[in-house]
Amino acid sequence: MDRWTELNNKVLAGGVVNPAHDGEALKAYFQEHVNPNTVFFHDLEEKVRSMTERGLWDAELLARYRPEDVKAVFTRAYRHGYRFQSFMGAQKFYAEYATKTPDGSRYLERYEDRMSMVALARAGGDAELALTLVDHLVQQTFVPATPTLMNSGKANTGRLTSCFLLQSCTDSLDSIMKTQHFAADLSKNGGGVGIDLSNLRARGEDLRGLKGVTKGAAAVAKLFDVLFRYADQAGQRQGAAVVNLSVMHPDFQELLAGKKIATDEDARLKTLSVCAVIPDVFMQAVRDDQDVYQVYPRSYEQATGRVFTDIDWEREYADIVANSQIRKRRVSARQLLQEIALTQGESGYPYLLFTGNANRANPVPNVGTVKMTNLCSEVMQPTLPSHFHGYGQEARDVVGLDVSCNLASLHISNALASGDLGGVVRAAIHMLDDVARSTNIEEVPAVARANREMRSIGLGAMNLHGHLAAHGLSYGSPEALAFCDLFFEAVHFHARRTSMEIAKGTGFVFRGFQGSHYHSGEFFRGYTEREREPSEGIAPEVRAALQGAWLPTREDWRQLVRDIQRHGLAHSHVMAVAPTGSISYVAHATASVMPITEKVETRTSGKGKTIYPMPGLSPETEWYYEEAYDLDQRRVIDTVATIQRHVDQGISCTLFVRSDITTADLARLYIYAYRKGLKSLYYLRQRRTAVQECVACAV
Repeated sequence: MDRWTELNNKVLAGGVVNPAHDGEALKAYFQEHVNPNTVFFHDLEEKVRSMTERGLWDAELLARYRPEDVKAVFTRAYRHGYRFQSFMGAQKFYAEYATKTPDGSRYLERYEDRMSMVALARAGGDAELALTLVDHLVQQTFVPATPTLMNSGKANTGRLTSCFLLQSCTDSLDSIMKTQHFAADLSKNGGGVGIDLSNLRARGEDLRGLKGVTKGAAAVAKLFDVLFRYADQAGQRQGAAVVNLSVMHPDFQELLAGKKIATDEDARLKTLSVCAVIPDVFMQAVRDDQDVYQVYPRSYEQATGRVFTDIDWEREYADIVANSQIRKRRVSARQLLQEIALTQGESGYPYLLFTGNANRANPVPNVGTVKMTNLCSEVMQPTLPSHFHGYGQEARDVVGLDVSCNLASLHISNALASGDLGGVVRAAIHMLDDVARSTNIEEVPAVARANREMRSIGLGAMNLHGHLAAHGLSYGSPEALAFCDLFFEAVHFHARRTSMEIAKGTGFVFRGFQGSHYHSGEFFRGYTEREREPSEGIAPEVRAALQGAWLPTREDWRQLVRDIQRHGLAHSHVMAVAPTGSISYVAHATASVMPITEKVETRTSGKGKTIYPMPGLSPETEWYYEEAYDLDQRRVIDTVATIQRHVDQGISCTLFVRSDITTADLARLYIYAYRKGLKSLYYLRQRRTAVQECVACAV
């Protein structure tokens, strides 16, 4: 065992927590491993020449700047004197993000080098913006998503995003096969893919005049399950995808069975994730203990000329039930919800998407409805189906609207400590704007179209629990909820204003702005028509946690709405709170907005175990670091519901329960989350039950 690992493991030696040993491990890691194995360059000119000649850094990118501008960015980065705050953070960075020699034995980049290249790449040739970005990146006021951080500025490397939504899987074999092709192409380059199957005809429907011959949506899901095990990113990482299927689809129970422990091996979905798409009528039937009618998609299309995902369940459901031409299947809503809870208790799946809540908050209903979500259940945007035809009929193809997840996360503590939250958000939005403009995936035309026309982005946050603990606030307490409400409103204001400023400065306005709830002002009424100002009655401890952050008033919002109506917005969406994985360790932050699972984490890998004490863990903060499994999960839901009011997309919300929880108690948590306005629920995690983490869009 390496000496730095031995020192790190002493953090928990004898069952006594001693975070000081983590600092000793960090020092030894650099002295005995990183420094001796880092390639030495005499100056920046030599480093740039070597890295470009090796084909590692993008020479064309660097040529967009004057040499003195490139030098200024690197000088600024090193001037901050950045130091990692944990052994885990340093180890994660050098193992996963730093550029290495081809044999992987030596490091060619330090932290400051990687941040400098990200800043230069994402500033698009603007030297002043590059200087601003490198300040924020080195100080970690915000952190890009893993693929953006890993690949920016590199030559011949991967994409800037690794999360996609495809609604191209429509009810034809050509479309199914084309979607498989798109999904495989995205997966081989590291993409996690969300796929909507709800428009597929159910098992036992008619096909070309033959009665009861179709294989159904679950059979197509099995094809994708095998596909993603094959397209496994050159063996580096298992392919990752989620299929979305409505609970009102007759094949839903069959799909759900694929994630149960006691299921036939031929039906088992070994790697594929599953999301249950749940409309209001289903939740209403659960509340009233009534049956619901699942609708056969092909039968519905033959009777109405419309596809399954076009159904407006609130308006059409009664007519569908009364229409004898539409084939239906009757099931108990409560029993089906119990079956969902049982399966989630066994496997952690399915995710839950409450489309009623998502679409009530949809700012662009004129573009379309929210029908599906992504692999981590936080990206929620309207999608439009594509229609693909066979060889020789490509001219008849109709390209719809799919989604690329362009993500980054604020570090709450660092952003507030900067003293300029607005400046932090502004810089982050400009960076994400460049990610969206630079992501042109031509081989998946509906994704390319979405980035071109909608330019959606998703700014999230991390270190919520860490920040609350540092300021003596208990997770989910009234004071903590007040902080969340005020902080995320301010972030939303700055993000939306920056999007307006980009539209004003460039003339680009996303397709669908006219006729949207942004344009009418309806989306902002919660801010412009409220009775009380946010600054009224703030508790002293909440004010202290905000660290003097400026809070927008009712009039500030009204002026912003007037500006938006005049100039438009460059982005259809600006916020989404993703789960944050390895990047949280690099930034020394608690993950996303979720509570911690352990005060001192133990991560085991093939090289041994690594101990990670929570940021700022001390006798003074320990009490506020309540572990997730000890919390009433309604406190988690309340926290997410409070933040959700200011997030135009979704929030990746995990529930943490003990293994003895009943399915009835789980179902009650689902109902509570739905009534509180949550758009989705991500994994169910049980103590001492391993659930594979989302690796595709962790940021």
